[in-house]
Amino acid sequence: MGLGAAIGLSLNWAGGQGMVDAGVVGTVAVVGKEIGDLFLRLLQMLVVPLIVSSLITGVTGLGDLRTLGSIGGRAVGFYLTSSFLAIVTGIVVVNIIRPGAGADLAMLEEGAATGVLLADEPRSIGIVLWEQLESLIPKNPLAAATEGDMLPVIFFSLLIGVFIGIAEHREGSKDASVVRRFFSGLFDVMMEMTLFVVKFAPIGVFGFTLYAAAGKGPAAFRVLGWYVLTVFLALLIHAALTLPAILRVTTGRSPIAYARTLTTALVTAFSTASSNGTLPLTMENVEKAGVRPQVTSFVLPLGATINMDGTALYEAVAVLFIAQVYGIDLSIAQQGLIALTALLASIGAAGIPHAGMVMMVVVLNAVG
Repeated sequence: MGLGAAIGLSLNWAGGQGMVDAGVVGTVAVVGKEIGDLFLRLLQMLVVPLIVSSLITGVTGLGDLRTLGSIGGRAVGFYLTSSFLAIVTGIVVVNIIRPGAGADLAMLEEGAATGVLLADEPRSIGIVLWEQLESLIPKNPLAAATEGDMLPVIFFSLLIGVFIGIAEHREGSKDASVVRRFFSGLFDVMMEMTLFVVKFAPIGVFGFTLYAAAGKGPAAFRVLGWYVLTVFLALLIHAALTLPAILRVTTGRSPIAYARTLTTALVTAFSTASSNGTLPLTMENVEKAGVRPQVTSFVLPLGATINMDGTALYEAVAVLFIAQVYGIDLSIAQQGLIALTALLASIGAAGIPHAGMVMMVVVLNAVG
């Protein structure tokens, strides 16, 4: 990213001073965009099989959902609630700060006649909710996957995972486990492929950065600075206010004392950016904090599977930021759709390496 910015900004400045032909600067920007687009297509190629196999594997990994009991139900409810609160926090903050407003980066696109696009006309909330319910249920799951319509694909995948678990634990069932192992194997393969594609991330980021820097100059990075600040503030609010408040209200414990007990796990998670890799330390620290091993052994691995507050928040903020950059005025209903898609897509995505880039494509597809 730094290299792309340095080269792009230098060319942009030189072009403005007449030291380099403007056509050369434009050509370099286009080449950078093409490089970035190739990487984006690789990510798009992964989305459907990776999300489907990840969700199904994540849900089937819970075992027989009928036997989860009250602890399992409360844990799933908490994880979904905390992710939803994170998404709402991100949406509120990005609407207040509006980091992408006035960026006019849409003018960089070939053939863009204007930087202002309009969202659909607002409709009643009842109609919107009913349409979203209808859109969750695919007439043809394969057609939805082919068209990149991710919301029904996610819903169908969750149902498949639930009923594989039910069928597998039914007395006399023999073949359901074959289906579970198939999707588990597919997920392993897709993870390996994702790790391979992600190795090209520096090249893709270089291309997009070169495109923005050469084509727009320093203005693009001022906008990105506001975006980074928005994400940071939203994450800070969720981590320093929302989650501690939930801990205080539900358990009566001091958030500061509890965080102090989890210092090792928190520092390790921050430095490695991996909740799965930190899981053993997290379990050890939580048990030191007084939580029973019977609870930690179930709740924490479950959380590593279906709970991604930070990624869900980041995706919602990123999609709204992109909409603001391109002058797209998203209605409350469309922002609600973003929240719903980010929430559903976050289930099972914790096991995906560099999930943020893959999830971005899913949420963007949801709002067209």
